[in-house]
Amino acid sequence: MGVTRKVWIEYRDTREIALNDPVAIVGSPGLRSVGKLVVDVLVESLQPTLFAELFSYGFPCIYYGPSYLEAPSHAGALIEKGYVTKLPNVAIYVLKNESPEEEANGRDIVIIKGYQAYDAYNHYMVADKLTDLFTELNITRVISLGAQVIEEGIRCCVTDVGLLEEMSRYGIGTTQVDRFIGFSGLVTAVGREKGIEGVCLFASTVQSSTDPEYPDFSAAKELLEKVGEIVKLEVDTTDLEAKRRKDDEQLEAGMEREREEERAEQREREREELSGYV
Repeated sequence: MGVTRKVWIEYRDTREIALNDPVAIVGSPGLRSVGKLVVDVLVESLQPTLFAELFSYGFPCIYYGPSYLEAPSHAGALIEKGYVTKLPNVAIYVLKNESPEEEANGRDIVIIKGYQAYDAYNHYMVADKLTDLFTELNITRVISLGAQVIEEGIRCCVTDVGLLEEMSRYGIGTTQVDRFIGFSGLVTAVGREKGIEGVCLFASTVQSSTDPEYPDFSAAKELLEKVGEIVKLEVDTTDLEAKRRKDDEQLEAGMEREREEERAEQREREREELSGYV
C-alpha cells in the first residue's frame, strides 16, 4: 500500500446509532491544555461509550513545541497503559441521556477528544472527515473549547449571531480574539459550511513562556462548569480543584527554593565583602 495523506474512522461496535438531538463537545491540546482538560474530565467522570476513533497520517506521536502551532514533530506510536502501542487518534464518545422523557433536559452528547495534525492540509482532512460523521449522527450543534489570554471570564464566538443572545443568558460575553488556532476551531468552522451551528468557548488563562500547553487547572474548572450549565450536566470538578491546589503548592515551593537560594547567595556575597576587614 502506498503511503498517502489519508484519514479514516474505525467504529468500536457499529456505526449505526440512534441519538436524541445530539450536541458535540470538542476539546484538544492547545493553549494551557484547557480544552483538553475539560474533555478528559468529561470522559473520566461520566464514562461515556467509546463509539469510534479517527486516525490520520497527519497525526505525529510527538511535538517539539506547541502542537497547535504545527511545531516540528515525529511520527510513531503512543504507548498506553498496559504497555500497549497505539496510533494517535481522535476519540469519539457517546453519552446517552438516560433521564425519563418527562424529566429530560435534552440531548445526547458526543464528546470529542481531539488531536492536532502537523500541518494545515491534514487539519482540513481531519476536520472534514469528522464533520461528515457529525452529519451522519445528525449533530446540529458543536461546542468547541479553548483558551485566550487577553480577556477576563468565559468568552465566545459563534457561527450564527443569533447564538450570542443564548450565550449571554449564561453570562458569556463575546471575545475580541480574532483567531481560534488548531483542531477545535477548524472543526467548528468546517461544520458551519455543512449547516452545523457552532459555539467556541474560551476560558481566560495566562501565557506560560516556558510551556504554552502547561495545564491551567483553574481555567479548565471554570470552563467545565460553564459547559455543564449549557448542556445541563452535573460534573464533579473535585479532581481539577485538587490538581490546581497541588500545582499552586509546587509553584510556591519552587519560588521559595529560589528565594532561599538568592538569600544564600546574598549572605555569601556579604561574607566575601567583609572578609577584607577581619
